[in-house]
Amino acid sequence: MIARLPLLALLPLIGLSAQESVAPRPNILFAIADDWGWPHAGAYGCRWVKTPGFDRVAEDGLLFANAYTPNAKCAPSRASILTGRNPWQLEEAANHVCRFPAKFTTYVEALGKNGYVTGMTGKGWGPGDAGG
Repeated sequence: MIARLPLLALLPLIGLSAQESVAPRPNILFAIADDWGWPHAGAYGCRWVKTPGFDRVAEDGLLFANAYTPNAKCAPSRASILTGRNPWQLEEAANHVCRFPAKFTTYVEALGKNGYVTGMTGKGWGPGDAGG
């Protein structure tokens, strides 16, 4: 019994060691701007458009240099971004209408189910009807 006491005393230290080895989850900021041409930000080398906030985030994070749209219209492209699906898989969400079937899970919902706190500002668009 006495030989087991030192081992029991070490158990809390093992737990602390395991907690320290868990890497913190990254923060995720995904910004989309309507009608913003890719070169028009300081982070892309544009000197005449001032985007200090965007430039700061781009410097410390991930900046897309080769991103392409799956569709020539904004609503189907947003649907593809939100779901990770091709437009041909998105039914009416692949059209230029304000209808997005709720059966399609978005990356925002997936993040929420995995402990992230999510939010948005600006032009909202996602599963459901935009008008009601």
